[in-house]
Amino acid sequence: SKLREDIIAYYKEKYIENGEFKLKTQTDYILPLAFDMFDGELCEKAIKELKAKIVDNDYTLATGFVGAGHLNQTLGKIGLDDEAYSLLLQTKDPSWLYSVRQGATTIWERWNSYTLDKGFGNVNMNSFNHYAYGSVAEWMFSSMAGIRPLEEFAGFSKFALAPTPDTREFIPEGQERITSVKAEFQSVRGLIRAEWCYENGEFTYKVTIPAETEAKVTFPLLSGRNTVKINGIEFAEENGFKIENGKMLFTLTAGDYTIR
Repeated sequence: SKLREDIIAYYKEKYIENGEFKLKTQTDYILPLAFDMFDGELCEKAIKELKAKIVDNDYTLATGFVGAGHLNQTLGKIGLDDEAYSLLLQTKDPSWLYSVRQGATTIWERWNSYTLDKGFGNVNMNSFNHYAYGSVAEWMFSSMAGIRPLEEFAGFSKFALAPTPDTREFIPEGQERITSVKAEFQSVRGLIRAEWCYENGEFTYKVTIPAETEAKVTFPLLSGRNTVKINGIEFAEENGFKIENGKMLFTLTAGDYTIR
């Protein structure tokens, strides 16, 4: 705890001046936000300026090795899921799908390591299997599908199900809204499944929770609703469910459920 305090104090001394960030890249905002180094006005400022950086960069990546590994996960944590979706679905250079459009079947260190027009690029720093960039898959599992471990419960004895559908009001040119997601994770407790469909303003979430486990569910309430239906039975706050920030919170034990 003391080391953490010293690091934060040093960071602020070196990189913050008169309440302003000395360095202003996407990564300069992502890293302190990822590690919860700021709160209050400084945190709000970092989030606002990070969002502007992404928008001004036409929803393309500008993070490099260190920042990309934390990028979408942090955007989800600070409430910028719309920007995370727009980054994920970008096809311009540099982006994940730009590499895919150039024939990639793995994650490349350089987004343009190989292009259809020019072939192979500079061979220096040219890894074709670069995990840090591929860690965006963590966000796809934890935020899109909603399958999340709980640190206090090892081995998925208890875990979270907290999906974030693609509800973007603004969708960049050339992109489409994601209307369905399906994911599964083979935990030591058994297979965890999560899939959802979001069409015509209705969100349906289907999950499988393994035997002898339970899941803390955070279900988005869309279109101003204040109830959920679980396997056809309606529940509300008077049933012991809790509503926070437009989401319904409740716990489910082992089984198969359809939530809408």
